Amino acid sequence: MKQIETQTSEKRNKKYNDWARKRPAYVFLAIPILLAVVMGINEMVETRTWIKAGSYLLSISAVSTALFFLLKLTLRDIAKLYPEKILFSDRLKPTNRLLYSNDDNYSEERKTEIRQKIKAKKGIDLLKLKMKTYENKKYVKRVNEAVSWLLDVTRFDDILFEYNCFYGFWRNLTAAILMDSLFLFGLAAFNKWIYTLPLGGAFVWMAFILLLLSIVTTMITYKNGMVFARKVYDVFMNLGDDEEYY
Repeated sequence: MKQIETQTSEKRNKKYNDWARKRPAYVFLAIPILLAVVMGINEMVETRTWIKAGSYLLSISAVSTALFFLLKLTLRDIAKLYPEKILFSDRLKPTNRLLYSNDDNYSEERKTEIRQKIKAKKGIDLLKLKMKTYENKKYVKRVNEAVSWLLDVTRFDDILFEYNCFYGFWRNLTAAILMDSLFLFGLAAFNKWIYTLPLGGAFVWMAFILLLLSIVTTMITYKNGMVFARKVYDVFMNLGDDEEYY
């Protein structure tokens, strides 16, 4: 199997962390801080005092900053639950779906070529099972084994890495926006039952807007997942017969 040089691996890790982890976390941080600024300005205009306005800005900024650092560490795990666990079930997982007989992204002839090469290079036989759909758990298990191997043998490809960064960004951004929505629902509950906040009546509909936005980013995430999956198979099918690749 072709190995990635240590220096290249370090550069990739740095870029992936920047694209797929830090940037979505910054988006999460920006929304509550912007909200705190607006709340502070609103309070200042109504009361003509800086103290209360500053307290809203400092308190919400402090809480959101703490959540930001926590999110940087846990964002990938959250994204593994949503959207990934929903989008990447056995039925919808792009790398699996492309090899199901009822999927039309590839022709049946192309799928057969891919299955034949997987069998020749790894010994995983996807051809002998007649029912090649997500309903056949034996087929799904073998496809999972094949995909795990495919991701290893194609990971050296630079273009494929770029697509993985795009996918990781949108997946984690979806999780970050969802967390922002939950944060606003929490503020709405605080406003209703504990202490009245400036713009408190707007928190619920703002949270719903973010929920709708997370649906849009979920669709973009899945689209990027499909593009990445096709690139994995394209890179694999273009590999030569040299044993260093396998």
